[in-house]
Amino acid sequence: MQIGFIGLGNMGGGMVANLLKTGFEVAVYDIQRSKAEALIAAGASWRNSIPEVAGDADVIMTSLPGPKQLEAVMLGDTGVIAHASPGTIWLDTGTNSIEIMTKISALAGERQIDSIAAPVSGGAKGAETGTLSMFVGGNQATFDKIKGILEAIGSQIYYVGPLAHAILSKLLINYLCFINTKALGEVLSLGKEAGIDPKQLTNMIQAGSGSSWVAEKLLPSILEGNPGPAFTLNLAHKDACLVNELNQRQ
Repeated sequence: MQIGFIGLGNMGGGMVANLLKTGFEVAVYDIQRSKAEALIAAGASWRNSIPEVAGDADVIMTSLPGPKQLEAVMLGDTGVIAHASPGTIWLDTGTNSIEIMTKISALAGERQIDSIAAPVSGGAKGAETGTLSMFVGGNQATFDKIKGILEAIGSQIYYVGPLAHAILSKLLINYLCFINTKALGEVLSLGKEAGIDPKQLTNMIQAGSGSSWVAEKLLPSILEGNPGPAFTLNLAHKDACLVNELNQRQ
């Protein structure tokens, strides 16, 4: 099975590396070729354009920052849909707009291209170690065909049914993480003002009912003066806006 992979950022690069380790043939493209050099050395093949990636792939994977970039890659005369063969599977791993994903999926379907939404969670470390959580939506039979690909890059795979359900699940999980982060910051600030040592308060939070993934995984490194970043503010803002748009439509 030939995989074409577009987008070699913090997440995409790690996913490709694990696909190669598992034995998949992967052709890659990114607007910055420098991001592909280590992957090429590890066995990936380079393509000079999106049409080249799409033209000979059985599965086309995208890992892009957001809806705007996804539309640019998938649509138009030089986009994936225009150059992929009927029967190709498109697998998107980003956190995107339900509206945009549904539109692109419909256009892909007109060309007999099957679409799977599989937004991932776990950050760059999860991508590097192949331990991502994946929330997968789309046709069940198509999911079964590409399950081996998902297992190469993720350790927890949740098939949730319709494409839109996968995207919504990821957006809601991210939104909850943002809420937890904000609440934790307020609690630590109040505790510090009252004279409670932040590290001691953190230990008590982790041991009690107020614990969370943020408290367990992110807070210790922040208190040690090594905050990351674990997730960029512009991506967090994008995801929060997507959730807000959904809320306004209901």
